[in-house]
Amino acid sequence: MTIVIVNMCGRWQTDRVSKPAEKEISMSRPVEHLVNEVRLLYQSLIQLGDQIHAGSNISMGMRAVLEYLDRNGATTVPQMARARRVTRQRIQTLVNTLQQLDLVEALDNPASKRSPLIALTTAGSATIGEMRKREGELMQVPVDDQKILDATATLVELRNALESNQVQ
Repeated sequence: MTIVIVNMCGRWQTDRVSKPAEKEISMSRPVEHLVNEVRLLYQSLIQLGDQIHAGSNISMGMRAVLEYLDRNGATTVPQMARARRVTRQRIQTLVNTLQQLDLVEALDNPASKRSPLIALTTAGSATIGEMRKREGELMQVPVDDQKILDATATLVELRNALESNQVQ
Protein backbone atom coordinates (compact mmCIF):
# COMPACT_ATOMS: atom_id res chain seq x y z
CA MET A 1 0.00 0.00 0.00
CA THR A 2 1.28 3.51 -0.76
CA ILE A 3 0.56 6.46 1.49
CA VAL A 4 1.43 10.13 1.30
CA ILE A 5 2.87 11.84 4.36
CA VAL A 6 4.34 15.21 5.23
CA ASN A 7 7.95 15.05 6.27
CA MET A 8 9.49 17.44 8.79
CA CYS A 9 10.44 19.90 6.03
CA GLY A 10 6.80 20.27 5.03
CA ARG A 11 7.26 18.41 1.76
CA TRP A 12 4.85 15.71 0.65
CA GLN A 13 6.47 12.35 0.07
CA THR A 14 5.23 8.92 -0.83
CA ASP A 15 6.10 5.97 1.38
CA ARG A 16 5.29 2.32 0.94
CA VAL A 17 3.85 0.58 3.96
CA SER A 18 2.65 -2.93 4.42
CA LYS A 19 -1.05 -3.63 4.58
CA PRO A 20 -2.45 -4.19 8.07
CA ALA A 21 -2.49 -7.86 9.01
CA GLU A 22 -5.75 -9.66 8.19
CA LYS A 23 -6.20 -10.34 11.90
CA GLU A 24 -5.90 -6.60 12.64
CA ILE A 25 -8.52 -5.74 10.01
CA SER A 26 -10.94 -8.42 11.15
CA MET A 27 -10.61 -7.36 14.80
CA SER A 28 -11.56 -3.75 14.17
CA ARG A 29 -14.12 -1.88 12.16
CA PRO A 30 -13.11 0.09 9.06
CA VAL A 31 -14.30 3.31 10.71
CA GLU A 32 -11.61 2.86 13.37
CA HIS A 33 -8.92 2.86 10.65
CA LEU A 34 -10.47 5.94 9.09
CA VAL A 35 -10.61 7.78 12.42
CA ASN A 36 -6.96 6.95 13.03
CA GLU A 37 -5.97 8.25 9.58
CA VAL A 38 -8.01 11.44 10.11
CA ARG A 39 -6.18 12.06 13.38
CA LEU A 40 -2.81 11.48 11.74
CA LEU A 41 -3.74 13.75 8.83
CA TYR A 42 -4.91 16.45 11.25
CA GLN A 43 -1.57 16.36 13.07
CA SER A 44 0.33 16.46 9.75
CA LEU A 45 -1.70 19.49 8.64
CA ILE A 46 -1.05 21.28 11.94
CA GLN A 47 2.68 20.62 11.64
CA LEU A 48 2.72 21.74 8.02
CA GLY A 49 0.71 24.87 8.84
CA ASP A 50 3.09 25.72 11.67
CA GLN A 51 6.05 25.29 9.32
CA ILE A 52 4.49 27.32 6.52
CA HIS A 53 3.57 30.17 8.83
CA ALA A 54 6.60 30.06 11.13
CA GLY A 55 7.48 33.55 12.24
CA SER A 56 3.90 34.70 11.78
CA ASN A 57 1.92 35.87 14.78
CA ILE A 58 -1.14 34.01 13.47
CA SER A 59 -2.05 30.67 15.08
CA MET A 60 -3.91 27.96 13.20
CA GLY A 61 -7.03 28.82 15.22
CA MET A 62 -6.79 32.47 14.21
CA ARG A 63 -6.21 31.39 10.62
CA ALA A 64 -9.43 29.35 10.77
CA VAL A 65 -11.38 32.43 11.92
CA LEU A 66 -9.88 34.57 9.15
CA GLU A 67 -10.71 31.90 6.57
CA TYR A 68 -14.28 31.54 7.87
CA LEU A 69 -14.86 35.30 7.65
CA ASP A 70 -13.29 35.43 4.18
CA ARG A 71 -15.60 32.68 2.92
CA ASN A 72 -18.79 33.68 4.76
CA GLY A 73 -18.54 37.42 5.34
CA ALA A 74 -19.34 39.26 8.56
CA THR A 75 -20.90 37.04 11.21
CA THR A 76 -21.32 36.86 14.96
CA VAL A 77 -19.08 34.95 17.35
CA PRO A 78 -21.87 32.50 18.31
CA GLN A 79 -22.60 31.78 14.62
CA MET A 80 -18.91 31.10 13.96
CA ALA A 81 -18.65 28.86 17.02
CA ARG A 82 -21.63 26.77 15.92
CA ALA A 83 -20.30 26.47 12.37
CA ARG A 84 -16.79 25.55 13.55
CA ARG A 85 -18.14 23.23 16.30
CA VAL A 86 -16.17 24.88 19.08
CA THR A 87 -17.16 26.93 22.09
CA ARG A 88 -18.21 30.54 21.82
CA GLN A 89 -15.51 31.38 24.36
CA ARG A 90 -12.80 29.84 22.15
CA ILE A 91 -13.89 31.89 19.13
CA GLN A 92 -14.21 35.03 21.26
CA THR A 93 -10.62 34.63 22.49
CA LEU A 94 -9.37 34.27 18.92
CA VAL A 95 -11.45 37.24 17.74
CA ASN A 96 -10.12 39.40 20.59
CA THR A 97 -6.54 38.64 19.55
CA LEU A 98 -7.33 39.28 15.88
CA GLN A 99 -8.91 42.62 16.82
CA GLN A 100 -5.74 43.61 18.68
CA LEU A 101 -3.81 42.82 15.49
CA ASP A 102 -6.30 44.93 13.46
CA LEU A 103 -7.20 41.93 11.30
CA VAL A 104 -10.90 41.89 12.23
CA GLU A 105 -13.35 44.50 13.43
CA ALA A 106 -16.67 44.50 15.26
CA LEU A 107 -19.57 46.08 13.39
CA ASP A 108 -23.03 47.03 14.60
CA ASN A 109 -25.46 44.17 14.21
CA PRO A 110 -28.99 45.33 13.39
CA ALA A 111 -30.31 41.93 14.56
CA SER A 112 -28.64 42.01 17.99
CA LYS A 113 -27.27 44.66 20.31
CA ARG A 114 -25.33 42.04 22.33
CA SER A 115 -23.61 40.21 19.49
CA PRO A 116 -21.75 42.40 16.98
CA LEU A 117 -20.89 41.25 13.50
CA ILE A 118 -17.21 40.37 13.14
CA ALA A 119 -15.68 41.25 9.77
CA LEU A 120 -12.27 41.16 8.16
CA THR A 121 -10.38 44.42 7.88
CA THR A 122 -8.42 45.20 4.73
CA ALA A 123 -5.31 43.93 6.54
CA GLY A 124 -7.18 40.76 7.54
CA SER A 125 -8.18 40.07 3.94
CA ALA A 126 -4.60 40.58 2.80
CA THR A 127 -3.29 38.32 5.58
CA ILE A 128 -5.55 35.37 4.77
CA GLY A 129 -4.82 35.85 1.06
CA GLU A 130 -1.07 35.64 1.68
CA MET A 131 -1.50 32.61 3.94
CA ARG A 132 -3.49 30.79 1.27
CA LYS A 133 -0.89 31.67 -1.34
CA ARG A 134 1.95 30.20 0.76
CA GLU A 135 -0.13 27.11 1.51
CA GLY A 136 -1.00 26.62 -2.16
CA GLU A 137 2.66 26.73 -3.10
CA LEU A 138 3.67 24.10 -0.53
CA MET A 139 0.63 21.83 -0.40
CA GLN A 140 0.81 20.30 -3.84
CA VAL A 141 -0.19 16.67 -3.26
CA PRO A 142 0.32 13.78 -5.67
CA VAL A 143 -3.25 12.54 -5.22
CA ASP A 144 -5.87 12.67 -7.95
CA ASP A 145 -8.42 15.48 -7.43
CA GLN A 146 -11.33 13.06 -7.86
CA LYS A 147 -9.99 10.87 -5.05
CA ILE A 148 -9.77 13.94 -2.81
CA LEU A 149 -13.35 14.94 -3.70
CA ASP A 150 -14.56 11.38 -3.03
CA ALA A 151 -12.77 11.28 0.32
CA THR A 152 -14.26 14.65 1.22
CA ALA A 153 -17.76 13.44 0.41
CA THR A 154 -17.22 10.32 2.52
CA LEU A 155 -15.98 12.37 5.48
CA VAL A 156 -18.98 14.74 5.22
CA GLU A 157 -21.33 11.76 5.14
CA LEU A 158 -19.64 10.19 8.16
CA ARG A 159 -19.66 13.48 10.11
CA ASN A 160 -23.34 14.03 9.36
CA ALA A 161 -24.17 10.49 10.46
CA LEU A 162 -22.23 10.89 13.72
CA GLU A 163 -23.81 14.26 14.45
CA SER A 164 -27.31 12.94 13.81
CA ASN A 165 -26.69 10.18 16.38
CA GLN A 166 -25.54 12.59 19.12
CA VAL A 167 -27.75 13.14 22.12
CA GLN A 168 -29.10 16.66 21.94
